[in-house]
Amino acid sequence: MRIVVTGGTGFVGGHAIRRLMAEHELYCVTRKDGILPAHSHVHRVEQDLTSLDTGALPATADAVLHLAQSRLFRKFPDQARDIFKVNTDSTLQLLEYARQAKCKVFVYASSGGVCGYMSRPILETDTPQPMNFYLASKYAAECLVNAYSDYFATVNLRYYFVYGEGQRDMFMPGLVTRVLQGAPVTIAGKTGVEMSPTHVSDAVDATIRALELTRPETINIAGGETTTVFDLAELIGQVTGRKPVYQYEADKGPMAMVANIEKMKLKLGVTPKVTLKEGVERMAKDLLGEQSSTSK
Repeated sequence: MRIVVTGGTGFVGGHAIRRLMAEHELYCVTRKDGILPAHSHVHRVEQDLTSLDTGALPATADAVLHLAQSRLFRKFPDQARDIFKVNTDSTLQLLEYARQAKCKVFVYASSGGVCGYMSRPILETDTPQPMNFYLASKYAAECLVNAYSDYFATVNLRYYFVYGEGQRDMFMPGLVTRVLQGAPVTIAGKTGVEMSPTHVSDAVDATIRALELTRPETINIAGGETTTVFDLAELIGQVTGRKPVYQYEADKGPMAMVANIEKMKLKLGVTPKVTLKEGVERMAKDLLGEQSSTSK
């Protein structure tokens, strides 16, 4: 396949490219500072998604894998324009490109957070309730993707707490680092948020299988185990031999973001393989290795 990829220098995208490049031609949209694998099937398309020129992309393609998101997603409202341009406006431009390039499938990386918190596992058919501007921009892009379903298979993947080796500056590595350093872990109520984290290898399995879909779909991408912030910190302490330190906040009410993954199993044929314990052990080993090398 000839696949146009955005977000190839990001966490999920980087892993996906390394899995895809042996068998597919990849045209990777990236900024000047983006680093891509050196491979004959990996073609660099130097573009900024805030001012995308789709004329720089190949005239025809089989698929678009749109994994990019704004790097400034935490900086609302000051960077609202960047968040919207990357998460939403570039999606429209890529959809139009995909239509003109005669693509067969368009896969968009959304977020499980678009449905907010629920007291039961979240279904793809539940009414979205984005809690902030970032999630609103993601859900708006989903709506745009769905509007193109007459032209190709439109696929929205809602990822839940993806983590793994090599990840930095996100929830899971931040939690591991706090336990390793003895810094307090903040817990709302007794346990903190309930969630279903996804190891990156399982997320990439699902992402690659999504490229084979022939019908419009919205699919949750999540791990097979449910946990809480407290239980995660305890697990991290167990695998690292460090005792977590806690600071408690007032209970904020039901705070669960757990995905129902039956559709992922049925439509993509993917059942999570990496257990939470194995995934946390691998991430902790990765972060401990980094700390050891920087302290020399």
